[in-house]
Amino acid sequence: MQYSKLTNIKKYIFYFFTFFLIMVFFFLIDFLLSNTILKNKLCLDYTTNKKGYFYFLKKNCHTRERFKSSFPSNNLYTDNFGLRTGKNTKKDPTLKNILVFGDSMTYGVGLDYEKTFAGIIDEKMQNYNLYNFGVGSYAPSVHLYKLRQAIKQNIIPDKILLFLDLSDVNDEARRWVDDEESTDGIPRRPENKPNWAKEKKFFTKNFKLSKDISSIINFNLRNFRDRAKTSLIHNEENLKIKFSVQGQFTYTKLDNLDRSFWKDGEFLYGLNKIKKKISQISLLAKENNSKFYLIIYPWGETLFKGEKEFSWSNFGNDLCKINDCVLINAIPEFNKYKEINKNWLNELYFLNDEHLNKGGANFLANIVLKKIDKDGK
Repeated sequence: MQYSKLTNIKKYIFYFFTFFLIMVFFFLIDFLLSNTILKNKLCLDYTTNKKGYFYFLKKNCHTRERFKSSFPSNNLYTDNFGLRTGKNTKKDPTLKNILVFGDSMTYGVGLDYEKTFAGIIDEKMQNYNLYNFGVGSYAPSVHLYKLRQAIKQNIIPDKILLFLDLSDVNDEARRWVDDEESTDGIPRRPENKPNWAKEKKFFTKNFKLSKDISSIINFNLRNFRDRAKTSLIHNEENLKIKFSVQGQFTYTKLDNLDRSFWKDGEFLYGLNKIKKKISQISLLAKENNSKFYLIIYPWGETLFKGEKEFSWSNFGNDLCKINDCVLINAIPEFNKYKEINKNWLNELYFLNDEHLNKGGANFLANIVLKKIDKDGK
């Protein structure tokens, strides 16, 4: 009996050390891979001056990236203009051009390019060159600058697709400052250095394999659990909708906006700045005989709460009445989808986030393509 107990203890010790050695070996391999094969480039770069910094994508860069820990990783390819694209970066000089402008939604965080709405439009409209100028937190001030630069490089648009995002109001109010003293005309963010440009900590830049595996498991489990819960107990109050300070103005009275985020007068200032920049983009479009499409779309919180206090739809409509642009308002179509699909949130948006997933990107792309097709390609 005593011999049997001793044998069991030795067996458990053996199992423990075997498991320990396997884990040490795995993390060692993970560490080596993270600094060799899995070592990702940073495809963002920036310039600074006394007014702040401007950031952009590096040219001809390929890496794997993750928007945040709860998102899946995805491929990033840029072309020789420093724009996000698919694996095939070549443009045909004999074709007309479509220039697409937007922020992280247009860039397509969490998705390979082919699954973003810009990538889907690119694939469907193969008789055009599509240039995707979308980058996270870009806003109309940057779109105007980028359009001017494109025209200077003789990338003349036949069509301009500008995806106006709810976050653009705050971005214009707080994040982008026109540098009137500069000769390059680049709008800048009034800070010294972006957070992502700072030296990464040891655990942040290593053990990428472990992070990828845990992220994939976590992402799929969270989505499966949430979809199952929605299917079994459908209660909209339990939906994991992200309520944000950037998008709250559509359903929150102006006086009740979060004052730690929206300072006095910033909301109206942001709106007026958008109007000014859209007007300037419209004039450029006219000068170059370009068809200018302005696209607006909802976040999950917009669909859930509605546009009770500020109508993003009416704002977009007014912009195109004043300026010579064609409004594509995707909000009604998203609302229809919501009414007939109880799993609408999971099917259109990343869980607990405002960004469109592959289902939402495909849905928006088809709305835009239908309108362009109706107007005549």
